[in-house]
Amino acid sequence: MKAVQDYKLQDIELQDVEDTLGYLAKAFELNLASDAFSETKTFGDICQVFQDNIVYQNEESCTSQQAFYKIRSAIAVSQKIDSGSITPRTRLDEVFPRIGRRKKIKAFQKELGIPVNFLTMKTWLIFLIIGGFIISLVAFFFNWKFALTGILTCLIINWIAMKLRQEIEYISIGELTMKITRDHYMQVRRNPNTINRNEIVKIIQCTFMSDLDLKLSELHNDALLGKI
Repeated sequence: MKAVQDYKLQDIELQDVEDTLGYLAKAFELNLASDAFSETKTFGDICQVFQDNIVYQNEESCTSQQAFYKIRSAIAVSQKIDSGSITPRTRLDEVFPRIGRRKKIKAFQKELGIPVNFLTMKTWLIFLIIGGFIISLVAFFFNWKFALTGILTCLIINWIAMKLRQEIEYISIGELTMKITRDHYMQVRRNPNTINRNEIVKIIQCTFMSDLDLKLSELHNDALLGKI
């Protein structure tokens, strides 16, 4: 079996690539035509489509730094913490301790003004739900009533677990900063309707790496992909 880290861009399923392009368009606040990527054949072509459609004023300032300042300010205000003690290496579980975590994160989100959620379920519970779904699907070949009951049970458990999730998905504020910069690029910019054109390709690469488990070395201009 080919290891995930050995995947090339052309190995990724078309639907997964399209989903990632949709996330990027949202991050850049673009309303692209449905056939915007119809002629793309390489990763470089994808980057060119975004570069051609982004018409915001160019301002060569660091977006991730601006995102960090926004996050730091929102944490300081909502959690009543000295902003000087907050660095990219600060652990999120120290800022948001388990007791009252969901309430504290909601206050942070409100102050930040960006709908970012970084809570997840325990790993063992995720595997339990996935395993339950698989067993229920297999059970359809033997007893459809048992299978249907199993699927409904898994759905209910998943719904409850999502409502009560307490685990923090990222370790540090630096990691959270990179996620918010990728997912909400335009919203974290200090000056509205501006963009650092030098960062466009980097943001696209980081998003492909995060969403599609690709290496940076596989995301060069000539990297081939299927027809989109």
